[in-house]
Amino acid sequence: MKRNFVDKFVSFVNPAAGLSRLKARAQMTVAERHLSEFEEAERRRYDAASKSRLNNEWFSGEVSVNTEILSALAMLRNRSRDLCRNNGYAIQGVRMIKNNVVGTGIIPTPRAEGISKSQLKKLKTAWEDWASVTECDFDGMSTFYGIQSLVMKTVVESGECIIRRVYGNSKQEIPLKLQILEGDFIDGSKHDGTWQSDDTMLFYGIKIHRDGTRLGYWIYKSHPNEFGLDSEFVPAKDIVHVYEVERPGQIRGVPFSSSVMGKLKDLGDFEYAELVRMKIAASFSVFITEDAINDGSPAASPNKDRLTKIQPGMIAHLTPGQQIQTAQPPNVEGGEGFVKNNLRSVSAGFGTSYEGLTNDYSNVNFSSGRMGRMEFQGQVEHLQYNLMIPRFCNKIFPWFLEACRLKGIISFEGKVRVSWTAPRKQMIDPYKEIQAIKEKLRAGLASWTDVVKEFGYVPDELLEEIKNDKEMWDKLGLAPTIDPRFDSNRPLEKPDQLMEEDQK
Repeated sequence: MKRNFVDKFVSFVNPAAGLSRLKARAQMTVAERHLSEFEEAERRRYDAASKSRLNNEWFSGEVSVNTEILSALAMLRNRSRDLCRNNGYAIQGVRMIKNNVVGTGIIPTPRAEGISKSQLKKLKTAWEDWASVTECDFDGMSTFYGIQSLVMKTVVESGECIIRRVYGNSKQEIPLKLQILEGDFIDGSKHDGTWQSDDTMLFYGIKIHRDGTRLGYWIYKSHPNEFGLDSEFVPAKDIVHVYEVERPGQIRGVPFSSSVMGKLKDLGDFEYAELVRMKIAASFSVFITEDAINDGSPAASPNKDRLTKIQPGMIAHLTPGQQIQTAQPPNVEGGEGFVKNNLRSVSAGFGTSYEGLTNDYSNVNFSSGRMGRMEFQGQVEHLQYNLMIPRFCNKIFPWFLEACRLKGIISFEGKVRVSWTAPRKQMIDPYKEIQAIKEKLRAGLASWTDVVKEFGYVPDELLEEIKNDKEMWDKLGLAPTIDPRFDSNRPLEKPDQLMEEDQK
């Protein structure tokens, strides 16, 4: 920083005043540099964060995820259910996700660790006996795979689902039932919002420890709008809470259609208005006006001569002074484009394809259909392997194992691991895709087990069926071309000889 003549003169005459001027000038230099940096930052800012005239009505609250959700959850849930009752596209979005994620069921394959093969076989039999009948359902309505479907539908439609473990008695083969509850059953009035001396807090019906673990839930004994508001505390070990986590620390879930509810409502209103317009056009509304007669008084027509209804083939004579004018309802331009644009937004909000949501395949070719299917399949796999399997299936199976141990089906010391097989993917071009899978296997890019799971089969069960088929063909002396032991290009004049060679 250079000193001018005045600064030097003041410093010579009065050193203290000169020092003060020097400090003030140094501070001014720093302030000017910061101002320059601020102006540069303003030029490089995020347009979405600017407070310009175009964004002055953009309100974005700075609140936590739970404050944001809990203040709107009841309204979002009720409106989502209303749309699913009255809007075909809303319920189609829910069904499309449910059917593709769960389908006929996500099937377990238990593997033994520390238990005998005989115990593992008993465990698999016990699972089939428990999961394939409605006895596993507290309400007695669904099998275990039906419960999966109901849970997924509830999560998509209402945002979350509660599964409560209900203990059975010693007379039951498997003393375990699953009670499916909607998010309405959480008693949000149980709330203090402050940490207690035992490092716990009640947060809108959920008891939380300071380390982040959930200790339990206050659950209504019946739906709060039916038989009162009595609730009871249920330990977390008996509750499975399923919902899509979209932000860290989120404790409740929101419906999948939250971002597009307004568009669904507008679309329903538009279609209703169009229906009314077409009804008016079909009704061919007629207005009859009466002109004044020669003496200046209005024309008078007896009631019996008034024209009140037009019928097909009718010939009517009007009284003197009457004229007929027809009403033409206004035309709405761009209605089809409005509907399609809204439905594209709705499908994006649900994470589905436009064609699947609307069943409109008029502008789809093979490539675009395949791309849309692949994109939707990514959403399906995310919900399968990041939601349903870890948040539901892997939490229910330990309950089943505990019930089996209590019944003596497996020992308490043994461990059991389980893998889950999701429903098979639908192929767009089966022949080409199967050929590609065969080449993938030959190149060592996938295992046979993984490929079998992709087709929705349980590897152990499929191997057992292949073995049984082989034994049946050998017993009958058959060598069908579908048997992988035989080359379909070789002449099969002596099947017995070929089987002997295969056995060697």
